Amino acid sequence: MSSKITSGKRFEGKVVLVTASTQGIGFSIAERFGLEGASVVISSRKQKNVDETVEKLKAKDIKVSGVVCHVSNAQQRKNLVETAVQKYGNIDVVVSNAAVNPSTGPTLETEESVLDKMWEINVKASILLLKDAARHMKKDSSVVLISSIGGYHQHDSMAMYGVTKTALFGLTKVPSLQFCF
Repeated sequence: MSSKITSGKRFEGKVVLVTASTQGIGFSIAERFGLEGASVVISSRKQKNVDETVEKLKAKDIKVSGVVCHVSNAQQRKNLVETAVQKYGNIDVVVSNAAVNPSTGPTLETEESVLDKMWEINVKASILLLKDAARHMKKDSSVVLISSIGGYHQHDSMAMYGVTKTALFGLTKVPSLQFCF
């Protein structure tokens, strides 16, 4: 009986793209994938945040690249995907983490501009990012859409945010049926 010895790095040789990944949950996700051996492409709306995070992750011997990307900006989204592909050859995992909640209060009092922003960032940007990335992903690639407990249990003051996060639950069912990596 032979036993295989592994380095314990489950994502060695994999390429992971994480949006909104210079702090909070996104940073922790990028860091964990990197510590597990992945080459990580991080992003933020601000160059300063990207630069600081790249340095933090490199200090932990993580293979990392960083790109400025506001996920609602089509060109910046495409640049994020293209940077990952140019630097590492493909994308194995996409983590769509970016989200906003610019307003609180009752649903029917939410301004249209706020509704537009929440749907654009919290839902539409995930779909468009996957659309951009799909041609660079293989059949065994993975998609992680970060939602929220608010998607299950909407709080009165954050109900619309919760609705957008509920939409992501529905989106998680689509790739297995429609994406052709």
